[in-house]
Parts: sequence; C-alpha cells; structure tokens
Amino acid sequence: MDPVAGTKIARPLFSYLWRWAAGVVSVLAGLASILSDSGSIKAQLEPEKAASEGGSAVGWVGILPGLDTARAVGDTIQLAVTAKDARGNALPGGSNVWSSTDTAVATVDSAGTVIARGSGTAAITVLVRGKGARARVVVRQVPVALRVTDSVFRLPEGERGQTRAQVVDARGHEIPDLLARWHSANPSVAAIDSLGTVSGTAPGQTVFTATYEGLVARVPAEVYPVPSSLTLLGGDGQRALAGRRLARAVMVQVVSRSGRPVEGVPVRFGLEDGVGTTDPQAGISDAQGIARASWTLGPAAGRQTLSISVDGLAAPTVVSAEAEPVAANTRLAVVSEQLEGPAGSALPEPAVVRVTDSSGVALVDVPVSWSAEDGGSVVAAEARTDSLGETRARWTLGPKSGAQRAYVQVGSARAVPRFTVTASALAGRATTSALIGAPNREGPVAKVLRPSVEIRVLDKAKNPVPGVAVTVVPAAGEVADSIVTTDSTGRAVVAWTLGRKAGTQRLTARVAGVERPIEVSARARPAGPANLAFVEPKPGTEKRAVQSLDVDLTDAYGNPVADQPVVFSTKFGSVSPARVMTDGKGRAHTRWTPGRKDGRRTLLAAVKGTEAKTSFVLEPPPPAPAPASAKKEVPVRKEAPAKKPAIKRASR
Repeated sequence: MDPVAGTKIARPLFSYLWRWAAGVVSVLAGLASILSDSGSIKAQLEPEKAASEGGSAVGWVGILPGLDTARAVGDTIQLAVTAKDARGNALPGGSNVWSSTDTAVATVDSAGTVIARGSGTAAITVLVRGKGARARVVVRQVPVALRVTDSVFRLPEGERGQTRAQVVDARGHEIPDLLARWHSANPSVAAIDSLGTVSGTAPGQTVFTATYEGLVARVPAEVYPVPSSLTLLGGDGQRALAGRRLARAVMVQVVSRSGRPVEGVPVRFGLEDGVGTTDPQAGISDAQGIARASWTLGPAAGRQTLSISVDGLAAPTVVSAEAEPVAANTRLAVVSEQLEGPAGSALPEPAVVRVTDSSGVALVDVPVSWSAEDGGSVVAAEARTDSLGETRARWTLGPKSGAQRAYVQVGSARAVPRFTVTASALAGRATTSALIGAPNREGPVAKVLRPSVEIRVLDKAKNPVPGVAVTVVPAAGEVADSIVTTDSTGRAVVAWTLGRKAGTQRLTARVAGVERPIEVSARARPAGPANLAFVEPKPGTEKRAVQSLDVDLTDAYGNPVADQPVVFSTKFGSVSPARVMTDGKGRAHTRWTPGRKDGRRTLLAAVKGTEAKTSFVLEPPPPAPAPASAKKEVPVRKEAPAKKPAIKRASR
C-alpha cells in the first residue's frame, strides 16, 4: 500500500529532476569558480604540512551551494568543493574531510552528499589539506499528504479507542508537531474528537475525515455490537403433559448495550435438571438477534427449567415450564379421617390429600389448587405438594347444613379430573319453625287433609334441624301421632283427619326450643251430596194453583252442600226453573204449577250421579161440598224424606 494513502503528492516529478540538475550545476559552478579564482579561501594549513603531503599549499577552499534547503526527510543535496593555492590556481582534488554539526538534521558522506534527517539547520564543513570551508543546510519539511494508521477502524459498541493521522512530507516521513483535525460523518454511530479519540455510540458504519491545511484523509469506521443481555421473548411459564413437547418454542433475543439486536451470536440451550431435550441445543441469533428452540419436557411431573446462555454474559437466562401429571399415572387420597363441623364454621383440622403416582411414589412439587362449593371457602397452605406429596387446606364450611364439597385440582383440568373431598356440615339449635305450603288449606270433612301439614324447623342460619320433636294438638278432628320428629331435612309431616262439621278447623303445633307455636287452619268442606228433602210448605200453600217449594241438600253428616245442581221434574204441570244450584246453605228454590188434572200429582227432585233424591206429592182436592153441609179439605200427602244417619262426634 502507498505510505501516503488517500492523498496527492504535492510536489511533481520534475522537482526531483530539478534537484538532480541543481547538483550538477553546483559541480560545474565550482569548476567555474576555480577557473575564475572567485570565492577563494586562504589556506590555513601549515606550508610544511602541505609540502609533506607532496602538493602545493591550499590558499582558499569554497563550497557550492553555500546555502540550500531540503523539503523532505531523505532529500539529498550534493555539495561541490573548490580548492586553490596561494596564487589562485585551482588545486586538483584530493582527500576531503566532510562533517555535519547536527547529524539529527543532516548527514554528509565523503563525496559531499548531504541527506536530510530531520527538521532544523546544520552546518556542513569540509577540510581540504587542512583548509576548511562551511555550507549551511536547512531541512524544512513541507506537508504534502496525510497518512492514517488504520485502513478500517473497528470499535466495540459503548467503548473508546484512538486513531491517528500523520502529516507527512513528500517522502512519507512524519512532520512532528503538525496535527490533523478529525470529524465523524455520523456521530450517532461513532463520535471522534479533534485529536482522534473515538467513542462508539451505536452499531453501524461511518467515515472519519482528517484534515490539515487542505490535505484530507478518510478512514472507514465500524462500530460493532457487543452482546449485553438476553431478552426472553416467549416460551416461559408453559404447561404440557410430562414427556410432551411444549406448544410454543422458547425464544430469546440477544441485545447489545444500547438495546439493539445482535446478529450471529451463538446461543446455547441447556437443561439444568438433565431431563428432556431441546432442538437445537445451540443456535445462532438471526438478523433480529433472535434464537429459538423447541423444548420437550422430561417424563417427571413438576417444574422443569431450561438455561439459555451466551458467551460474555455472566448470568444465563432461565426459563421454566410445568410438566403436568398424567391422569393414568396420578392417584389422590384423603388423609384426614373425618371432616365434620358446624355449618358456617371452619373445620377443626385442615383437610389433607396425598398425591402419588400409580406405584405409590409421592408426586413432589406438583401444582395443586383447591376450590369449595356449597357456599364455603378453602385456602391451600401451599400451591404445590410437599416432600410427602401432600397438600393441606383450611376449609370453612358454607352456612347450609348437610354434605358439602371441596375440589382438589392437580395439574391441568384437561389432563387430570378434579378430586372431590366431602365434609358434613351440622345444623345448629332450632330457633324458628314455619309452616310449609299455602296457609289456606281445605279438604272434605272426616277425611285426611291433603296435602298433609308440613312443618319445617330451622336453626339461626336457616338450616333444617333434624331430630326435633313437634307436639301437635288439633282443635277439631284427630291426628295419627301427637308427637312428630323432624327428618333429615328438618321437616315434620302431620296426618290430620278433619272433623265432621264443615267450616274452619284449627290445629296447634309446638316445637321444642321454639317459643312461638304454629297455628294451622283448614276449611272443612261438606262431603258429597247424600240427603235431599223438601222444606215443609207454609200452611195453606197446597191450596194455591202455583206451589213455591224449597229443597235442602246435605251430606251424610248433615252439612249443607252448596253449588250442586238440583233437577226438578214432574208429569203434572210445569216447574220453573227445572235445574237449580244450591246456595250457600244447601237450599234450592223452584215454582211448580201442578196443572188442573184431577188426581194425585208428584214433583221429583234429584242430584244426578248421587243417591240424593226426594219427591213432593200434591193430593187431589175433595169433592165440592153440599150446600147444606161443609166438608173437610183433603190434606196433601208428602213422601217422608230419607232418614238422616246418626252423626258421630269426632274425638279430639
């Protein structure tokens, strides 16, 4: 490579040719000076010494050029020397002794060739037969180019570095104390100060430019990223059945110090517990700095971990996954002997469930959760099974008495069904009682009331209380048992046979431990129609052409039967209305026009579909009396109504 990279040589080729020509001219000038006897130097050597050397004494010595300037280190200047005797005659050449007063500036050889060695001024002296002469040489380096120390400057992101630009002469030698000034084309990538100190800001490329009095040098610069951290992008906290592959790949991003992705970085995926596999075990980050690996879990249930590492990073990134138990290889059993307590209260002892595999080996560190039904609450002591494979929870029963449930879920509900734990919630002391069903009850007299009377006994939390005695006292009718005990649902069923008298009947129930009794009322309806009878007409009615008649309908116990249709029929005359509904007192009213036919006439009354029937007979009137004597009227004969059965009073 050209030592003066990126610059132009300020001095053209003819300058070197000029120097060579100047040397030749100097020699010719020296010869001419000898011939013209100009620029003589008196000989300073002793005549005896000159004579001893076998030549004439030197009277004068001269050097051409007497003053010259070199513009670059390494430039050469050819000096020519002339010697004359005392008469001014040129002396032939002999052995000359050359020397420099400052060899750091310029050196001279035996032929008078001066070589520039460094900036400054040096005197070049020559001795000819003891007679000397002196010329002065000035070395003044002229900047012709800038030379940079780096062809490409590379720096890690976030770090500092140094680069140099040297001001050189035509021969490529550095000129001391001349400093180039730097600047960066893109300081957001890399900044550089005037002295060449570089700060890598962000990954990327830029160009550094050095300048000095019109001289320019450029250096390509690159700031490369340095892995600083691993960012987890996905795959953590997954769940899968033990021995199965996770649904999502584990994905990490290699990030530089400025938070930018780093491409081409080797990333290793290692399993800390030694079980399971990853594909691949090692990868290379892509253009986005991302590396991926699929993870197949080991066969053991519980937490498993994957370690992801990059060279140069002190701490690896750890990813965890849950290997869920498999239903075919999971067993649960309740360790607690008996779970029982008052409703609404916490069980005296925690509920304990042991989790094992099918061979009885405890499943340790397996995720487990509890939940309660029936209004209760449950709090697990730990979120995972302990070293014995057991899980414990404090269970507060719901306010309702009876069997209550809590559920234990091991792993995923999709893989292992939840396990049911049962506890008995006991009811408290009886505090209230209530009648079940509608308050308005009714039924036929002398029959068991349907539906039966039901009484519910509750505790303070409205739970049914079993085994409580209920004393029943009917005001009418009778009951099968005067003391009834509540069942498991807190209910007491009373079989009440109503009395034989229609109307409202009452029953009183008293619950042990409850101050206020329960009053039960029922309306006793009459039984079905059994007796039908005409009401005795008022005196003189039978003499009228139209008979106004009433009929009473009663049941077998003499209770009036209302809202029953009574049908009247006759072959003699007409009856209106022929069909009459009994009123609230069991009475039906009609009007009968018997007709004028002589003889006995009958009016029938009946309730269809029943045995209730009766008749009313109108006897014919007697013959007209003789004028002299009056005759008695023939009374009307009625059929006697059906005989009423004796009514037996119901015992209380």
